[in-house]
Amino acid sequence: MYLAYKIRHLASICLVPLIIVMWGTISSPLVGQGKGELEGTVLDINKEAIPLAEVQLKHEESGQIFYFKSDKEGEFSSSSLPAGNYNMTVEKEGYKSFRGELKLSPNITRKIKVTLVKEMTLEQRRGDEAIAYFEKGTKLSKENKLEEAIQAFQKAVELKEDFFEAYVNLGTFLFQQQKDDEAEKALLKALELRPEESKPKEILAAINFEKAKVLIQENKMDEALERLKQSYNFRAEHAYVNFLLGYLYNEKKMKDEAIKHFEAFLQLAPNAPQAKGVKKLLESLKNSSPNTFDDAHSGIR
Repeated sequence: MYLAYKIRHLASICLVPLIIVMWGTISSPLVGQGKGELEGTVLDINKEAIPLAEVQLKHEESGQIFYFKSDKEGEFSSSSLPAGNYNMTVEKEGYKSFRGELKLSPNITRKIKVTLVKEMTLEQRRGDEAIAYFEKGTKLSKENKLEEAIQAFQKAVELKEDFFEAYVNLGTFLFQQQKDDEAEKALLKALELRPEESKPKEILAAINFEKAKVLIQENKMDEALERLKQSYNFRAEHAYVNFLLGYLYNEKKMKDEAIKHFEAFLQLAPNAPQAKGVKKLLESLKNSSPNTFDDAHSGIR
């Protein structure tokens, strides 16, 4: 169920001793101090070169600052740097800055590799946060803490508006909490994101079926019929949706529609308690005989 990945290692640097280089005359404001040579490469996490990265080295002892910029191969170098400890910064727009320490020894060439990681976009950060809330909601639901789980799933869809799995879970648990209107809204959004998925349709069919039963009890037959039509559109193989549709169409003297749904009901639930009464009613409808619905109507659940 779930849509995201995390980069755990933001940057790394590998220092590899290479060769010893002997120097002759040294020209430097730091008289008597040995020189070191540095060769560096700036790469991304896929080991691709990063050109035009800005490299800054600050010599701790003298405070001198040296600047470099990587070439198209991601490389930079200097053959004459004062030996000692350095604070190093590598920056490139769109990447996280690297900061670390580097030590150069006299008359030794060092080769370093600096790996930069791309900055996460706001959308990526929100996506990661949404996944965290989704996982939290899943854990809470397993602990039967449904109210807290609902809050977590709500936060997940606020952060990531196309989070299908979070909408489905949100709708499911809202339905379990008898918050039908909110559940319906979440599930319709899930269905909008993935029209081919069956899970939202099943729950939406159940929501409309339950609402239709209440409306029938309140004698609001027209509203009940509309709810049953919606339920049928989401799940045509729901036996008792077909049963109630047959009942209402029969009440409205819409014989063909009543026959269609009663036949579907008998096919889907041939051993249901209402089956015997429905069979008698169907026979009457097909023979255009006067009939009542009392036997079939009994036991609606």
